[in-house]
Amino acid sequence: MHHLTRKTGSSLRLHRQINSFCSPARRNALIARCLTPAMAPLTVISPQPEAVEFRVARDGSLNAWVKLRNTWSGQVAYKMKTTAPKDYTIKPASGSIRQGEFHDVQIIRKSPEEGGSPDSSKKVKFLVQAAGVTTQAQKLLLYAADKGKAAGRTKFWDSIPKEDLQEQQLPVKMPSEEPEEFEDALEVPYDAEQSVDATISELWKARKARSQEFKGDDEADDGHVGGAGAGRGAAETFEAPRNNTGRKGDGRGDGTEAGEKDRPDRMSVPRKGYGGGKLTDQDVDDIVGRMTKIGPDGKPVVQVLPRPTGSAPPGFEGPEPATSSPSLGPSPAPDVPAERKPLQLNTVHKAQRHDVVLQGHSRPVTYVAFDAAGKTLYTCGKDKLVIAWSVPDGECLRKYEGHRGAVWACSLNNDEGLLLTCGADNFVLLWEAASASLLYEVELPGVVRCVEWSHGLCLRFACCCNGFKAKPAAVSVFELAMLGAAFSSRCCTSIEVPTMPSAATQVAWAGPYWEWLCSLHDGGLIIFWNALTGSELTRLTAHKEMVSRIAFPNEGRLMVSCGRQDMEVRLWCLAREKEDSEGSDFEDLEGENPVPELMRNFVCDRALNCVAVRPSLTFADAASEDAEGGDCTVLAGGGQDARDVALVGAGTDVDQFEPLPLRFARVSDSGAPGLEHCPAEGPWDPKLRKGGHFGPIHALAFSPDARICASGSEDGNVRLREFS
Repeated sequence: MHHLTRKTGSSLRLHRQINSFCSPARRNALIARCLTPAMAPLTVISPQPEAVEFRVARDGSLNAWVKLRNTWSGQVAYKMKTTAPKDYTIKPASGSIRQGEFHDVQIIRKSPEEGGSPDSSKKVKFLVQAAGVTTQAQKLLLYAADKGKAAGRTKFWDSIPKEDLQEQQLPVKMPSEEPEEFEDALEVPYDAEQSVDATISELWKARKARSQEFKGDDEADDGHVGGAGAGRGAAETFEAPRNNTGRKGDGRGDGTEAGEKDRPDRMSVPRKGYGGGKLTDQDVDDIVGRMTKIGPDGKPVVQVLPRPTGSAPPGFEGPEPATSSPSLGPSPAPDVPAERKPLQLNTVHKAQRHDVVLQGHSRPVTYVAFDAAGKTLYTCGKDKLVIAWSVPDGECLRKYEGHRGAVWACSLNNDEGLLLTCGADNFVLLWEAASASLLYEVELPGVVRCVEWSHGLCLRFACCCNGFKAKPAAVSVFELAMLGAAFSSRCCTSIEVPTMPSAATQVAWAGPYWEWLCSLHDGGLIIFWNALTGSELTRLTAHKEMVSRIAFPNEGRLMVSCGRQDMEVRLWCLAREKEDSEGSDFEDLEGENPVPELMRNFVCDRALNCVAVRPSLTFADAASEDAEGGDCTVLAGGGQDARDVALVGAGTDVDQFEPLPLRFARVSDSGAPGLEHCPAEGPWDPKLRKGGHFGPIHALAFSPDARICASGSEDGNVRLREFS
């Protein structure tokens, strides 16, 4: 009690001292500053350099660059403030950085014409604040902010507790009074001692010295020189151009400079190949190009034109000069071929890559799949259509019209040329793939969410449907038989609720011999079934709350899954290969259950709807602890819900609705082998790519040779992207 009274007395004394010399507004600010606890220093972001160092650009403006690097184990949000927002522009002032990446922040001093203060001596401060993104709600708020919704950024920072908010003030360093010279990033480094003009001046000096030597030798041998206007191939006269204004004494002036004193008014030298009599601009460019090259440091240097011993230099007639000009340096070997490299001051920009966009669906795309040859792509949409496209040119080949509701999935039997489709009209339809003619239909109790052919020679397929009224949801296996020109079907296996905990959202074949069925259910549950008897084998809680999609490579012992709520991609091993597996067959696995084992994982920065895996992925590659880098192995896609996109509106972050490429990493966050984001280069370089999806991605697929990927989105478009 005494301690509380003493603390209260100290606060009252503080109030009395502040009231004696402060205005009410200043008093409230000081009290808040004294009573607010100090924020933690920056640990999730590392600014480089740890100061705002302004420099004077060539145009006279002041600017500075600060690199903010994410040093935390997850996504980090940041914002930078200044005490003079009217005088300085910060680009970008806020944003979020993924793990291991960085953002370059530019700070520009506004000129008085742009509204800045003319007084540059005014002191300014810069503050960096950062916080780790730990919850899904915070990630969604950042997505909203990236989409242009300012309220999302405000709500995010309001959700950060003060004790979790980190900050650091960056000292400011202004430039000296003398402006510095800066180098252009995309040009040859500037050198005041050897510029382009200086190089040309050296060329004219060398040309003058050599011409005088040839002239003296010719006069000594012949006693005369050819007159002006001689025909082609005869001795001709030419003179240096007089329309160039050069430096004093550089030998290329207009006749009024000091360099003109040492040069005759007209130099007449025997010459081959020119009939005009005077040296034209094209001749000058030819000499400059042939007598210069780019040195190892990227600067233009002077070189001596090589020629065989005893012959005249290119463009001249006369004996070999005794010595060369000292300014030219040593001559190259006589047997070296002539090298002509014009000055190259600008870099060549790479051309942008354009995805092939397939615009045939009027509503969202739900499923995409390639045929075995990779020459045809089948797409399903909510517009009741299935469309076949040619790859990679994207020409519409056929449309399969027969469903009376949204089409959710399709599966192609490459051996028989048969296509299965399923949809919201409770039907599974059988098509002839080449002609798009409807052959047979199977009706189920409710909406059919998935269908897939078996991997054997028999015409079996698995499907899952929702319940309707008294008919429960089920996972079923059907077998088709052909009687003449007609088809018939029978149900081989049916697994219904309550044997299943809930309706399945996807069903697929799995196992070393594709002898298992696996189905996706609520609560992040994946259940494995015996495809022959329908008995339950194993339950796997793969993700939190919901498993969005699973995918299998050509080896059925591997499985890739993605979760929407936990935003994670996981690579599983369902069964390890036995050491004595040589000579084993299907009967050897009877009675054995799958033993799922997590091999690799990756935590994404967005909600996931679908996943695809490289078809050629093998168990040995996935299990190797030394596997690192390489090509894209897994693709994940998703994004905000369509309703959130409509509320937020279109923004500038196109990466949200782009396929997320992943490759092998030697060590993940947990210390075990994992997956990592592929670098932004080649087909994934946003600077070389134009356009993208405008909504969440619902479907992904690799081509059989893994050279092309296809993505279907809420915007109704399908995009084809080549990896090579």
